[in-house]
This record gives sequence, structure tokens and C-alpha cells, in this order.
Amino acid sequence: MAYFLGFDAGGTKTTCALADDTRVLARDIGGSIKPLRVTIEQAQQSLAALLKEIAKQSGVDLSRISSSCIGTAGVRLPQTDGWMRQILSRCAGGEIVVCGDEEIALDAAFPGEAGVLAICGTGSNVMGRTSMGEMLNVGGWGPVLGDQASGHWIGVQALRAACRARDFDQPTLILDRVLDLWLTPSAEELINVVHRLPPPDFSQLAKIVAECAEQGDAVALQVLELGGRLLGEDVVEAFRRIRQLDPDGPVPGIAYIGSVLSKIGPVRQSFVDTIHRSLPAVLILPEAVDAILGALWRARQAVKN
Repeated sequence: MAYFLGFDAGGTKTTCALADDTRVLARDIGGSIKPLRVTIEQAQQSLAALLKEIAKQSGVDLSRISSSCIGTAGVRLPQTDGWMRQILSRCAGGEIVVCGDEEIALDAAFPGEAGVLAICGTGSNVMGRTSMGEMLNVGGWGPVLGDQASGHWIGVQALRAACRARDFDQPTLILDRVLDLWLTPSAEELINVVHRLPPPDFSQLAKIVAECAEQGDAVALQVLELGGRLLGEDVVEAFRRIRQLDPDGPVPGIAYIGSVLSKIGPVRQSFVDTIHRSLPAVLILPEAVDAILGALWRARQAVKN
């Protein structure tokens, strides 16, 4: 029987799953193994501990692994590919495939096929792929220039909207909740807090904004709906570009991944409504994709090819 490993290697954690041809047999989460985030010694230790648990859960000798796929950001950096191969080859057998984390997420939704993926967590980006494998993106400009609907974007936009609401004597819960969270004595003192170096983590405010919206805060709801609309527009543009590049190919479906779209209903609903206004017949997957399944698909394909 053939066995496969899939990895989703993020900046703070690494998710790993072991599977046979049809089933996931073990799954666990360990520390980061990404270059620039940890040393190679730390990466090796984190990976070894993670795979020890995977072997324990599955009962599989990891020397019997046929192939593995690691999905991670930064694959364009020359050190990433070699780093990943070096640390994994010491722990498991078989062929090793290293690719972008957005690619394994796309493969989880549309294995090897055309599709559009919205990524929305701390940051945001929209990726598209034609049926010929050509990749494109819309957005992904980072927290200063873009990242619409992301946790960071929601935090910054909500604070701006809340300060403006205060100036115009409009009710909102946002400022008081943020002052409590950041232990700030007054709204005026907030100016110093948001401009300090290093700046506070604005993405942690997304949960507060979502809670305020659930309690009927109109300012919070407007921010969330705006973020969903902007991200939905990015998806529509990515879809349009794919059809231009691949007019005779299959109509791509749309998927999403990330904590904001998964957990914040008003963002997700505005996102979906925006897409359907322009693309009423397009398929939007109803649940967030599980990127690790795309990594396992790629690992299996490596053996078939």
C-alpha cells in the first residue's frame, strides 16, 4: 500500500496529514518550519516532533512514504525549496514536491482544474488558475496598499469608521471595546497607541468588530459588508481574466479559505452576494476548503506521474 504526506507550512504553524490512496489516516499540527521564521535547527525539531506524532497516530513507518507535498509561502525564494527538501528527507522517505500554499488550496477545491480562490485571514489575496495551469492574482498588495476584508483591514477600517462616528455623534460600540482590549484610558490616547512602533495588532480587532455587528452596531456591519464587497469584486475580476486567457476552457468555480470568510458571516454573505450579482450562475463552494487535502492530492499525483 502507498502512503503520502501532505503539509501546509504556515508562518506560525505546520499542519500535516498522512493518507493512503483514499483515506486520511492521521493529522496533527506542529510549529513553523518556514525559512526566515525559524532556524533550520528549529524547523528540523518541529518537523521531527510533528512526524513522530503522525507516525504514532497512523502506525505507519515513515520510511514507507511514497511521496510528500509541502505547500508554503515564499516558494520563489531560492532557499525555500532546498530547505524543505533537506529537513523532510531526514524524516521520511519518498519523492518531495514543494509548491505554493495557494496552489494546494486551489487543488483542495478544484484538483488540477481551473478555479478561483479567495484567501482571507490576517491578510487577503485572490488567486486564479486556468485549465492550462496558468496562475494569476488580484489583490495581495499587503496591509498598507490592500488586503481588503482581511483581519488587519477590518481592524483599521473599523477604527477609522468609529472615530468618524464619534465626531458626528453617531452610536457605535467599537471604540469602547477597543479601548478595553488595549487598556487605553481614552479615545484621545488611542492616537498614540495606533501610531506607536511597533504598531498594535489590528487583526485582533476583527473579532470585536464581528461581535459588535452581531449586536446591531451599524458602523461595524457597514465595515464588514464593505470588506466582503471589495473582496468579491476581486474574485469577479480574477474570474473575468481567466475567461479571457482560457475562453474555451471549463467555467471555473470559486472557493475560499481563511478565518475571516470562514467565521465572520456578514463578510462572507456580502462576498457571495457581490459575486452572484455579476456571475449569477457561477459555482461557489459552500464551505472553506481544507488546504491539506490539496497537498495530499499533489503527493498522490507525483507517484502517478
